[in-house]
Amino acid sequence: MKIVYFDCVGGISGDMTVAALIDAGVSARDLIDQLKLLYLTGFEIRIGEDVRGGWRGTRVIFSMNSLAQRQYRINDILEIITSSPLPAPVKKTAGSVFQRLAGAEAKVRGLSPREVHFDGEEAVHSILAVVGSCLALFMLQVDKIYCSPLPVGCGIINSGRGIMPVPAPATAELMRGLPVRSINVQDEVVTSTGAAFAATLSAGFGPLPSMQITSIGYGIGSGNYALPNFLRVFVGEQLPDESEPAKDSQTVLVLETDIDDMNPEFFPYVDNLLRRAGALDVFLLPTIMKKGRPGTRLAVLCPPALEEVLIDIIFRETTTLGVRIRQERRRVLNRRQIQVQTPWGQVGVKVAYSVAHHPLQVSPEYEDCRRLAESSGRPVQEIYHAARQAAQEKLRN
Repeated sequence: MKIVYFDCVGGISGDMTVAALIDAGVSARDLIDQLKLLYLTGFEIRIGEDVRGGWRGTRVIFSMNSLAQRQYRINDILEIITSSPLPAPVKKTAGSVFQRLAGAEAKVRGLSPREVHFDGEEAVHSILAVVGSCLALFMLQVDKIYCSPLPVGCGIINSGRGIMPVPAPATAELMRGLPVRSINVQDEVVTSTGAAFAATLSAGFGPLPSMQITSIGYGIGSGNYALPNFLRVFVGEQLPDESEPAKDSQTVLVLETDIDDMNPEFFPYVDNLLRRAGALDVFLLPTIMKKGRPGTRLAVLCPPALEEVLIDIIFRETTTLGVRIRQERRRVLNRRQIQVQTPWGQVGVKVAYSVAHHPLQVSPEYEDCRRLAESSGRPVQEIYHAARQAAQEKLRN
């Protein structure tokens, strides 16, 4: 299983994450070409080598012009991401990060997530940083992410919203429940984007896990401190740790409600919103309610961190007056995403492994197969079977 460990030596931000992954081996040209597929204008991406505290690394700078000066709400950002032709796993992961970010901003501002707005330059920068980071992880075919405790500076900063303490309120909210460590730097070395990325995607926080390291990357930030302002990433294959239990057990939340007074035509729309926001799965089940009325049970499986975001969607988009919440354990197979070539184009394939690391399931991404079927005129099942066969051959080799 391929893993990445984020060693937040001098902080973590969106651009530092992209830079570190490029420094670890992601093709900068391919990454930029993919980011240009987003329906965004008014930006430039500059990538080069830089030095901080005597240590070299890669620096990524996202710059915007006047075309980027507009406001974006969370639904605008999700639409930009989901309407792009980027791979489905990248869109889902990036959407989950933004939902987490919007939820934190909403809580500290006393708003609902849909009311939070991001200024144009801030929004475009965040979209490029988050999508770029998720895309880089996808290009590396990373299965799991781990992270060190987050460093927290001190003092105050003068942001676009005025004077703020360090960490800023939204960043502090995103750190809730995460391990942090204090450093003697009077600046915000962990940005809200960096905290949202780590909080949403990391499978665990702590020291470097047992792994066989294949590459190391350094992402340089813009600060000049006594502590070098860089993010270090380790990329490699995870090794079994006999002292730890199996990592296939997870804790999830089940959000559930029964509805008998809503137009059933609206349920597919709600289903789509919940999945885009990071729900692991959504179920619609027929049920019989009081006085024998037919109804629909809406059940949502999600990570605990997305509870507030998904409940907000349920209350906003359905007629329910209450949601039941329970915690459950589940066991899952380890998974990774690979890319295979078919006669009609490239298809992403999800591979699930046993505890002994043997492939058990090989499932081509339906959306990739559908897209190629529409462009080629070939039956979707033909493309699906071709992708599955290509993946099995690739795994044998």
